[in-house]
Amino acid sequence: MRMRLTGIVVGLAVAVAACGGSTSDDGTGDSGATGTTSVDVTIAPGGDPTPGGRVVMGLEAENSGFDATNDRWAISGVMQALTIYDPLSAYDADGEIQPYLAQAFEPSPDFRTWTIVLRPGIRFTNGEALDAKAVADFLSAIAASPLTGGALKNMASAEPDPADPLKVIVRMKAPWAQFPTVLVGQAGMVPAPEQLAAAKAGDKEKASRQPIGTGPFVLEEWIPDNRFVATRNPDYWRTDERGNRLPYLDAVEFRPIIEVDARVAALKAGDITMMHTSSQRAIRQLREEAAQGRIQIVEDRGENEETFIMLNTSVPPFDNVLARRAVAHATDTGPYFAVTQGDPALATDSAFGKDSPYYFDSDFPTYDPERAAELVRQYEAETGRPLAFELGTTPVTENEQIVTLFAEQYKAVGMDVTVKTTEQGQFIVDAATGQYQANLWRQFGSPDPDGDYVWWNKDNATGPLTLNFARFANDELTAALDTARASDDPEVRKEAYATVQRIWADQVPYVWLNTTTWMIGAANDIRNIGNVTLPDGQPSLPFQAGSFRLTQTWIER
Repeated sequence: MRMRLTGIVVGLAVAVAACGGSTSDDGTGDSGATGTTSVDVTIAPGGDPTPGGRVVMGLEAENSGFDATNDRWAISGVMQALTIYDPLSAYDADGEIQPYLAQAFEPSPDFRTWTIVLRPGIRFTNGEALDAKAVADFLSAIAASPLTGGALKNMASAEPDPADPLKVIVRMKAPWAQFPTVLVGQAGMVPAPEQLAAAKAGDKEKASRQPIGTGPFVLEEWIPDNRFVATRNPDYWRTDERGNRLPYLDAVEFRPIIEVDARVAALKAGDITMMHTSSQRAIRQLREEAAQGRIQIVEDRGENEETFIMLNTSVPPFDNVLARRAVAHATDTGPYFAVTQGDPALATDSAFGKDSPYYFDSDFPTYDPERAAELVRQYEAETGRPLAFELGTTPVTENEQIVTLFAEQYKAVGMDVTVKTTEQGQFIVDAATGQYQANLWRQFGSPDPDGDYVWWNKDNATGPLTLNFARFANDELTAALDTARASDDPEVRKEAYATVQRIWADQVPYVWLNTTTWMIGAANDIRNIGNVTLPDGQPSLPFQAGSFRLTQTWIER
C-alpha cells in the first residue's frame, strides 16, 4: 500500500460538498467529483434488516494495536477501531461535523473554550460509565503522548465540569473554531478508564491488545497478521429508526490481505464478504465483477487523500529546495497512470481536490526534464555532491513498480536514486522519526482541512518523533494555518489555505501525483454498505477514505 496515517486527527474522506450517496435499484449511479464516470452497483433490500451473521472484511494492512495514545492507526486500524469504539464526533452527509458519542459541542464566542456535552446512560463494555472524567482523562492523555500529542497541542486543559458529570470543559491556548474535527478519529475514540489506566501504567498487553470501548462490538480474538474478530455488543446504546438495538451483525472479522490482487481474489472466491481498496487496477477488476452481477461495489467520492512523493526536508538532499524542485520537474505522471491503470483526470497539484472550496491554482511545478536537469546541475555546483537519495515504499508489487518507474525518470535527469522497500509498520516509524529521504505516500483529505493541521504546522516538524512527516517547518505556512483555525469565516479560511498552497508550490515538500479514490467491494447479500446514519437519524457521510462503521450493516437472507 501507499502509506497513509490518518486516525490521529480525523477520518480523511470527502470534501465539505460531499456526495457519494446510494444508487438506484437498477445499479445506476452518479459521477465522481473528479469528473470521471463512476457507477455504484448495489442491490436494494428486500425487506427490513435481519439480525445475525458475520461479515468477513479484507483490509489492506494490519494494525499495530488499539491504544489510541500510543499506537499508530492507519486506515485499516481505524476500520477495526470503529467496531470497538465510538468517535466523539462524525461527519454528516454534507461533510459538516456533528456530535456522535457526544450530544453537543458548545464553543465560547472566541473559540477558546469548548464544552463537550456527553450523552447520558452510555457505558463501556466492561460496565464503566462514560462520563466527563473518562473523556477529560483521555484527551489529556492524547495531548501528553509523544506520538499523538501534536493533534491536541493547542489544548491547554480538559477537565470535568464540577457541576455536571456529563460535561467536559476544554480550554485552548489559541482560538480553535474547528475543534470537533479532531475528535472524529483516533483522538476522539474514547477507551474505558480501565484501558487508559493500563496505558498509563505501561501495560502494553492490556492497553494495546485488549481494547474496551462503547462501540457496537466487543473484541473476541485478535491474531495479528491473521484475523481480528469482534462480536455483537448486546448492550449497545444505539437503536435504529424502528427502535431495534444495533448492531445487526453477530460478528465482524477483519483479515489483513496486503497484496491487493489476493484481496480481490478472496472476494471473488467467497473467502471474504467485503473489502476496501484504493488501487485503480483493483477497482477496474471490481467493476468488471459487478457488471457481471457477481458482487456489489460502492465508491467513495469527493475530497479524498492524495498520493504523492513525500520529501524529508530536514536531511540532504531535500534540505535544499533545488533538489525538491528538481524532483518535481522530473516527475512524469503519464507513465505512472499507465502502471496504476488510473484515470489521468485524477492528477492533482495540491492536497485539496479541484472541487474543494479551498482549492487554489498555485502554479505547482510541472514535468519539465530539461529544467529538472538544470536544477540537478545547480544543486551539485552549490553543494559539491551528487543529488543522490533513497526512494522508499512498502513491499507491495504495485508500489514497487511505481517507485522503480520514478527512479528511472529521476536517473534520466542526473539523479542517483536507490529504491528501498520497508515493511509497513517500520515504514511508518521511519517516517515519524525522520529516517528516510523520499517516500511514496498517501495522506491528507480531511473534509475540513483543519483536520490536516497536525501534519503541516511547524511545531510538529522537529524532534525525535514528528507528525509533520516532511519535517517542513515554515513560519508563514503555520501562520496561515493558525488564521484558518481561528476563524469560522469561509472567505478568511479560503485565503489562508490559498497561502498554504502557494508555499507548497514554491518550496515543494510534496510532489503531488493524484487524488485517491476508494472502492468497497461486497458480496451480493450485504446491505447498508457505509455509515448510513448518525445517532440523531440524519444521514452520515458514507465513507471516510475506505473506512466506515459496520454498525448498521446487515446480511439479507
